[in-house]
Amino acid sequence: MFKFASPYFLILIPIITYLFFRKQKVIGIKVPGVKPFKKYELKSKKYLIGKLSILLSLILMCIALARPQIISENKIVKKDGIDIVIALDLSRSMLQNDFKPNRLETAKKLLESFIDKRANDRVSLVVFGGDAYTKVPLTFDHNVVKAITSKLTTDDITSNNRTAIGMGLGVSLNRLKDSEAKSKVIILMTDGENNSGEMSPMGAGEIAKELDIKIYTIGIGAKEIQIPVPFGHTTIKNNELDENLLKNIASMTGGEYFRASNEREFQEIFNKIDHLEKTKLDGRSYYEKEELYENLLKIALLLLVIGAFFEYKKYIKIP
Repeated sequence: MFKFASPYFLILIPIITYLFFRKQKVIGIKVPGVKPFKKYELKSKKYLIGKLSILLSLILMCIALARPQIISENKIVKKDGIDIVIALDLSRSMLQNDFKPNRLETAKKLLESFIDKRANDRVSLVVFGGDAYTKVPLTFDHNVVKAITSKLTTDDITSNNRTAIGMGLGVSLNRLKDSEAKSKVIILMTDGENNSGEMSPMGAGEIAKELDIKIYTIGIGAKEIQIPVPFGHTTIKNNELDENLLKNIASMTGGEYFRASNEREFQEIFNKIDHLEKTKLDGRSYYEKEELYENLLKIALLLLVIGAFFEYKKYIKIP
């Protein structure tokens, strides 16, 4: 936005212009021998160079006195981001094809979509099977997290025939214990029950509660799965998932348990978590003023010097 801080100085412009072009009666006598000076008479273009330079200089000085400014509005946004650790089960059961093409690939795809929505948050990735480790530490570089997530396979965990939920939570807690974020969250994704590891899942839940870390648990797997039999398939109830354990961990830390029986439910779960864990943005505006008078004064001074040169040095005045 453009404005003048002291616009009343602009009133001087028409006054100066009027005085400058006001006709004055000149009293004099004609004398011979002034023909060489005819080309410098008052109406000649050459003579007007100095006059107009001085006039323009005075006008620019008036504009400078009016203090022209460009004002721009800027916003300061204070972000209270969330630190999120995603703990993903890489046991071989995640290759079960009750999701297309399988549980792991579906989880990876939905995770990448979820990460895209968390622009103001730090995200970390922890993987676990029979043991657990940090794949990506807390970072704002979501492209790195997504790139590594897309390449995950069950072979990234050597003991992928077991599930150490407690160890997955323990490593996740280690990522968050020194975090200064106002909200700290673990999203645990598994399709099995705890059958390995030195740390118990409930013990990890107690530590999370003390550290004020919220745990959302997601149980992955259809409620009924098909297994091949001679001449076809048979359907059996999926009893591999320890839902009571996942519910208790979530409840004791202030989180929630979700069951993902199909891809649509899986997507809805991430939408719910995204809605529950919103980053707080506190914005306020301030205005920056860019003063333009300094450059105008420089130009005015230059024109004044040029005008004075043409007026008093370049052309000869006849008294």
